[in-house]
Amino acid sequence: MDRRMDQNNINKFSTLHQKQGILKEELEKKNQEKEYIDDVTSELELADEDDMIPYKIGDSFLHLPLEEVQQLLEKSAQDIAKEIEALEEKIERNDEIMGELKVKLYAKFGKAINLEV
Repeated sequence: MDRRMDQNNINKFSTLHQKQGILKEELEKKNQEKEYIDDVTSELELADEDDMIPYKIGDSFLHLPLEEVQQLLEKSAQDIAKEIEALEEKIERNDEIMGELKVKLYAKFGKAINLEV
């Protein structure tokens, strides 16, 4: 029974390690997207209030008033900020669980197991 639990802990660590890589890539993409939105928002501060701004929705561009585009960008920035926060929380939670598993597994196997990544 003890061997089964050890194997389950090793499998869980491995699975979490793989998920961490995926989550970190997704977090990087979301941060880039947020940076892009911030850049566009800054650029639009220079636009004239009467300008119609092309805004991409799906595969189409719509020409919308500046104020409406700014509102859409603000909402997008808020949505991405929430997604980033959720990803960071998942990564932190996984790190904690992996840390606990490392302690258990190194206590049991010592140098016979390598969990360093």
